[in-house]
Amino acid sequence: MAHNRRLTTAAAFTALALMLAGCTPNSVESANAGDGSSTTRTIVDHTGKEVEIPAEITRVAVDQIPIASTYLAYFGGKAPHMVGMSKPVVTALEGTVAADIAPELLEVDTSYSTEGDLNAESLLEIDPDVVFYIAANTEHGELLKSAGIPAVGFATQGDPATVYTDWLRLLEQVFDEPGKMDEAIEYGQGLVQEAQQQNASIPQAKRKDVLIFVRFGQGTATVAGMPEFFGSHWLETANAENVAVGTTEPLAQVSGEQILEWDPDVVLVTGRGMSQLRPDEILAGDVEGMDLSTLTAIQAKDVYSTDLGMWNWFTPSPDAPVIAHWIGQAIYPQLADPAALEDLTVDYYERLYNYTLSDKEIDRIYESALSDDIEQ
Repeated sequence: MAHNRRLTTAAAFTALALMLAGCTPNSVESANAGDGSSTTRTIVDHTGKEVEIPAEITRVAVDQIPIASTYLAYFGGKAPHMVGMSKPVVTALEGTVAADIAPELLEVDTSYSTEGDLNAESLLEIDPDVVFYIAANTEHGELLKSAGIPAVGFATQGDPATVYTDWLRLLEQVFDEPGKMDEAIEYGQGLVQEAQQQNASIPQAKRKDVLIFVRFGQGTATVAGMPEFFGSHWLETANAENVAVGTTEPLAQVSGEQILEWDPDVVLVTGRGMSQLRPDEILAGDVEGMDLSTLTAIQAKDVYSTDLGMWNWFTPSPDAPVIAHWIGQAIYPQLADPAALEDLTVDYYERLYNYTLSDKEIDRIYESALSDDIEQ
């Protein structure tokens, strides 16, 4: 089991690195390939290239990109037409609310992508109408093209609260339903703006320094650095400072000595599908042989996990509007209103996923959200 866990983490980390490679979302327009009798359509994906896809999509496969929750949001809590996903993503979905909402996600074929690789022959055997992949992964894009499989690239770089809306818009084009997600996107954008205004109430002098752990291994830690990275956008939303701002890579490898020098007020750990760590493991002070016990964040028990919600709230997700509220409240306890946050989460899931969360599921979503609650 430990071996499988490491393989899943490594594959997810590789996908995460690809998601940072630098594709900016493009505007998307769909066009008919011919008259009403045409069997294909042409769209423009996030690579900026035209892609010819079947006029009717009934079989969808996914390569690496963690788009399952966005797919569920698009279809109101269902996963129709989904026939295949990357094995590491399916493994990471086990035990999540996403699996509660749409257990069929765990039953899809994973034979063509077991450790972050892509086997075109195995993929052809499940006969997908279209494959979704990370737009920055040009190698996989070319492999799919060579195999004659229609492939739609989804851009991943940028503010997660914007990226997921770009994904929804591209899904509108794939399924030829322009404007379908207008109401959901407008609702989400309003919630994000509301959270930003609340978080902005923290004065400059009281802004906290935060460090985001992405991965540990071989005596070093990989942290969310600079330039732009998912974490840096979330910290901007939370009105907090990234202590790793001096780094030159979005995924920066740093030593224990550097971490101790930064001495963050708050630590975020990425959890499921990435570091696989929980707050209690960080609070123990010794991580992969690195003694971090003297950190201000550990001494104060200000260690929080993004292993929440649908999968992992660190990456682009339709849960972004809820995340915007949670992250500010996690970093600044004076803003915290747990009851209101739970009510917001329940309402959001009902409106976006057509799903009513139970009290147990709410507890699971926020199980690792706060250091004080890690045993709940």
